[in-house]
Amino acid sequence: MKEYNKALFMFLFCFVGTISWSQNINLKIAEDSENEFNVDIYNGNQLLVHNTEEFSLKMANFDLSENVTIEAWKGDKWKGDKNHIELTRETYIPDFDLNLSITVTYQVVNGNIVKKSIDLLQTGMPTLYFTIEEKAKPAQKPSRYVTFEHDNFSGGFAHEMFPAAGFVTPDNQLVGFLMDAGYKNHYTRTTRRRFNGHGGGFVGMRKLPDPSLVVIATEEERAKNQDYIKQTFGEMYNLDAGKELKLKINNQFKKVGEVQVEKKDSIFSLNFKENNQSGFEITTPFKNQKIYTVSFLSKGTTPVAVKLFRIKDGKKTIELEHGIKYIDKFPTSEKEWTLFKGSIMVPYIESDSVSLFIGAQNAKYCELQVKDLQIVEHQPQKEPYNKMNMGEITTKTTFIFVEPWKNHHDFVVSSQIRLAEAKGFKGTPIDKMLYANFNMLTWITSIDDFSPFNVPNMNYAPDMYNRDSFFSIISSYNKELNLSIWDQWAKTQNKKGAIATIITPYMGTIEAKDNEATIEWLIWAMLNKRRFGIELPEDKIKKAVDYVLNEFDEDKDGICKAHFCLNQIDVRRYDPKTDKLAVNQGMLAIALRTIKELGYPVTEEYIEKAEKEYRNFYDTKRKHLLFDKDYPDIISLTDLEPEFFSLWLFNRPILTDEMVTNHLDQVPILNKVSNSPHPEYGTTAPLCIRLTNDKKGYAYLNTNYQPFAEFGESDYVGGALDGIYYNGGSWLRAEYSAYVVGKRHGWKKAQKLMENRTWAEINLNPDWPYSKEFIPTKWTTTDTWWPSTRGLCWNVFLLMADEVAGTRTPQMDPDFKK
Repeated sequence: MKEYNKALFMFLFCFVGTISWSQNINLKIAEDSENEFNVDIYNGNQLLVHNTEEFSLKMANFDLSENVTIEAWKGDKWKGDKNHIELTRETYIPDFDLNLSITVTYQVVNGNIVKKSIDLLQTGMPTLYFTIEEKAKPAQKPSRYVTFEHDNFSGGFAHEMFPAAGFVTPDNQLVGFLMDAGYKNHYTRTTRRRFNGHGGGFVGMRKLPDPSLVVIATEEERAKNQDYIKQTFGEMYNLDAGKELKLKINNQFKKVGEVQVEKKDSIFSLNFKENNQSGFEITTPFKNQKIYTVSFLSKGTTPVAVKLFRIKDGKKTIELEHGIKYIDKFPTSEKEWTLFKGSIMVPYIESDSVSLFIGAQNAKYCELQVKDLQIVEHQPQKEPYNKMNMGEITTKTTFIFVEPWKNHHDFVVSSQIRLAEAKGFKGTPIDKMLYANFNMLTWITSIDDFSPFNVPNMNYAPDMYNRDSFFSIISSYNKELNLSIWDQWAKTQNKKGAIATIITPYMGTIEAKDNEATIEWLIWAMLNKRRFGIELPEDKIKKAVDYVLNEFDEDKDGICKAHFCLNQIDVRRYDPKTDKLAVNQGMLAIALRTIKELGYPVTEEYIEKAEKEYRNFYDTKRKHLLFDKDYPDIISLTDLEPEFFSLWLFNRPILTDEMVTNHLDQVPILNKVSNSPHPEYGTTAPLCIRLTNDKKGYAYLNTNYQPFAEFGESDYVGGALDGIYYNGGSWLRAEYSAYVVGKRHGWKKAQKLMENRTWAEINLNPDWPYSKEFIPTKWTTTDTWWPSTRGLCWNVFLLMADEVAGTRTPQMDPDFKK
């Protein structure tokens, strides 16, 4: 433990600028000439936040025929002291013939953080729609405003990967603003839905919830001394109401790829010759923080691809996230025109322009026509959608933190750490950051469904994937989240008993297959019963048990056979089923022991046979588990995942110490960094790699030696994805869990590599100090890292891994109850 504490000190030292400054935050009542009260926030004797009101409230009945606004609410009574103040007021609303009780509470959490909560209660109407705006006003003109993604934000809404904003005082104090999770504050950060039909990809939503969740005063407002940071909950933009402005489109277009393009009147005619992405590009009239709809008619002999890219200094950079994306195969007809229509919310993109690509992916000897291309700018109607139900207290919770301003990097780190601290969470800085990220990716399902919903990261939104939500939610002892989201997955069970892979708001999905989803759902059921003592739905559990037993071991010989890999490496289907994957065999053993604990007849002899077959994947000559028996030179850290499950769930090993330590010794540790906690080691390990007998000892996969069939043949040509994704990418959750397995089996390097890997997650790319889907193990500049990987939620599973390692206890979770 001494070694661990020393490394932990080194890790904490990296964050000294953000976590060691103890402030003296205190509260004071401000009274106006009408004997109404609001709260000012001080740091010692320095006034930081001086509001003229606590909030504004817009309300409407269910058909939106009656609308009422309470501007600039203040309390008419107060009680408290410098650490806790409560404002109250009873208000009669004649338009609704309704009494409304409101309480605003400020609580100093610690020397750096204030918690603010607004409680609303009405007992006269079944339901009332509402939108609430909290506007925080700096006591002095700020030297700058910052958001999670921007060091100097010019104003307007900030729809970013993590909802955090702040201002810097003239004497260099940072005042930051955060919010509670969306499932508690009833917001969603979804801006798009899956496209209809079989075209794939996303389009923007016509009823867009919470686009102005975080808003900062514009430069024009600041010039008039109107400085503020505003948080708005429950506001929906209705694109099918309000005003529309048809925009003029630039007549100039640029040909892309090997294609002939002719334009006559409103029709583009495209003739494709080569098998590549080809079409035409135009520069759109898109501007910052506006909402548009792109539409056109198409017909031809190839599906249509539609892309929107940011253009910076004349160079194409990243795709826009909040609307049209991944449209690769929009179906067309050869004889009839088909309408494409998709909206896009343009976030803050600085001075970048936006290009629109229309064409085809991998088309050869095909034709396509596009006509009536149109772009419409929306001034949508703003409508309330949050609900005040009769007799139920509705609460909005926000947080303010204060510390010395250092730089934007530290603001990003502090936003995560302070949110976790504000919620009472205890742990290391990386624990807090992962916990905060998990909270900010857990919101409501839709404007009509306030049940909790968890997405992997903003790139995957709005979809909830089973394995992602499993590893994320199960890391928390929050009963509401565990039971609610587990039950949402239960509702996806099909007639065979399988649990679906994905839930997609605003669109259906038929993706229920023999992957690990149903096994994970049963594990989750077992843990919910252990943790919360609940009664499980016997009919659904029995169907899932029967499905697992019949689907993965139909002949009951203890050998797993499946069409898919039973973990995250899901890029190939096996027809017929395969029995050659180590992780699949281990997951069958875990499933059998789980089913036995759930009370179903599974003999210990049967389980032991499955466990023995898992051990049989250990190659005594190569000294590692065989990821795939057809590719014996490939090694993967995910093959230790069943062993981790066994240690975590049942506190018993399946593999021997020799198997585990030899396996881990074979995995190359890459990305050595001199200022990491243990510079003698690398900081990241490839999830999947080929071992070689040369001096280097490893090689990335190529088209001739890879287990992923068509996926590998397409993507591994010429080393294009060396060190990327499943060709050597480093995945924190899997890697860290494997090291914990090593620690439990006596592997001496385990603790040091655990510390190096968590350090790498936050520090290897200093511009991205937060959780990621994966880190490349081969790269020359961090500019090549995929922006879509930022902020992956399931890495919070490190909390459970640390419990298995013995360095964390359940009591450190604020939701834990004995």
